[in-house]
Amino acid sequence: MSDTVPQPNSEAAAPELHRADPAERRRTLWLMVLTALVGLLLLMALQHELGVIQTRLEAGDANLATGRFVWLARGAFALLALVGVVTGVVIGLAARAVIREQRYPHAAARLIRDRVVVRGLRAVRIGQLGLALALAFALVGCTGAALGWRMLASFQ
Repeated sequence: MSDTVPQPNSEAAAPELHRADPAERRRTLWLMVLTALVGLLLLMALQHELGVIQTRLEAGDANLATGRFVWLARGAFALLALVGVVTGVVIGLAARAVIREQRYPHAAARLIRDRVVVRGLRAVRIGQLGLALALAFALVGCTGAALGWRMLASFQ
């Protein structure tokens, strides 16, 4: 008895695939490397600035140290809001395209791996979930930034 099941040769039985873009794989890799390097540089700058603030506190210059800390925190909170909004916009645009085309992934999507195409109501549901996720990213980023900004009022 054989363990293999014969597969029909008709193309109708084969799932539709949205093929990966090899150039997108390379772009994604370089973008991830660049993002990691920028993040590392920002962390190093943050460590340096915190050291300067600590030195100012030890020298008895609390007003300057507090001012530097407040500006540092404002920058961090602004970046939090910016990342949330940009991520939300990118996800939202892709989700709208999925809903409009009733196809996931949408036709213009550049993928890093092959993906089976989903069509119809299931694709619309995926698009709606994407819109909710986009809204959540923007709200969490902006809310976190607003709460942090409000918390900074205690340092002034």
